[in-house]
Amino acid sequence: MIVVLFPAGGFGSTIEYCLRQFSNELTKIEASVMENGSLHSYKKEFHPVTVQEFLKNKDIAFEIATPTYPGLDYSTPLETVNLLLNKIKSDDKVILINFDTIDMAERNQLFSYHKIPNFIDFVLKDKYINWDPEYKSFNDLKVYEIREALSFYIDRQKDYLEVSRNKIKNCMYVTPNDILFDFKNTILKIIKYCNLTIDESKNINDFYKIWFSKQQYILNEFEIVNRVIDKITSGEYFSWEPISMVGEAIIQSRLRQNGIEIACFNLDIFPTNTTDLQKVII
Repeated sequence: MIVVLFPAGGFGSTIEYCLRQFSNELTKIEASVMENGSLHSYKKEFHPVTVQEFLKNKDIAFEIATPTYPGLDYSTPLETVNLLLNKIKSDDKVILINFDTIDMAERNQLFSYHKIPNFIDFVLKDKYINWDPEYKSFNDLKVYEIREALSFYIDRQKDYLEVSRNKIKNCMYVTPNDILFDFKNTILKIIKYCNLTIDESKNINDFYKIWFSKQQYILNEFEIVNRVIDKITSGEYFSWEPISMVGEAIIQSRLRQNGIEIACFNLDIFPTNTTDLQKVII
């Protein structure tokens, strides 16, 4: 069995699709890249979201398993990865998608937000009472409270780096940057690692051009996030079109980690230039 172990938003569906489409040995599938950049247009063969679900079904003869980490039943990325890898058979081929920089981990949250339905509801589940014990559901949160909650969630993305720092043998480690910016070489390496052969009738670059073009809007948004932080630090003026609440939360988290707090109370409309942003910095 091939196991693609990946964080949500980390291109696990893309890897499964490419393994099937560009090798000779695996079952082909029909799918298209959705407008949001996702390849969720096909049903993954075995996509467990908990460790227990994986353990219960791991002995079934699947071609490809795509478990996510952290599992919904375990708290940290490294804990989930270690539990899964300890139960994977020695002859299974494991591709482990991991982040080796904090930027990569933060950017992945934008990919998750734009591609996973109800992403914010999932991230903030049961956290509404932290803002007001009178709140009955996630929907009671005000906009600025949702952004603040997301920013605290973004703070914890450094936990993903532990997976990269604790490399385990018998895995092929791949980063989202490998997939985004060295696509063909990465796919060919993965196919070779899995002891598969290349389907020469398929053009990987043609697929990549279509796929990457639909990731560009997320990369552009993350570039705005980085520029906002750079310009606030340097004191230069910069303005931008409104971005997603997750993008705003990354800015709030980044500033906080640099010792800069935003007076976020009732800040439902986030500034779109550095002058106005400076006005709400404490």
